[in-house]
Amino acid sequence: MKAQEYFEQVREAVLEIERSKEMLARMLATEGAKTHRFGEQQGAGNSDAMDRINRRIEFEQRLQRRIDEATDMLNEATQLLYGEDGHGGLAKLKGNRYADVLCMAYCQGMPWKEVADVMLCSPKWCRELSNAAFAYIDMVGFARVRTA
Repeated sequence: MKAQEYFEQVREAVLEIERSKEMLARMLATEGAKTHRFGEQQGAGNSDAMDRINRRIEFEQRLQRRIDEATDMLNEATQLLYGEDGHGGLAKLKGNRYADVLCMAYCQGMPWKEVADVMLCSPKWCRELSNAAFAYIDMVGFARVRTA
């Protein structure tokens, strides 16, 4: 697998988790206290509420599994970028700017404009840094970068 493909998978996992958390928040909001209307039939209302709660609980369990998988992937990507002790990896071999741009754009899922603002350069330059980082990782190999 090429480095860019790997980091795009990491980014997609991060974005999926964010979308799932937003969906969960919406589900929780629909469970909130409802206004009680006097004189209306309340019949099956409780079962509907319980169904929503049960669906949300099942969703939370699936979400937690995905978060755990994404966390493992993020930990692996972070180790690749900064080494086990935070002083190695791509940052040591190629430089912090290369590792930082990949971390922000892919591991944190930040838009290129925000990455550029933090890096104090243009979005185009950030993409060029990331392309150079990908080329370097592909050239020396994942194992070499990870153990640096």
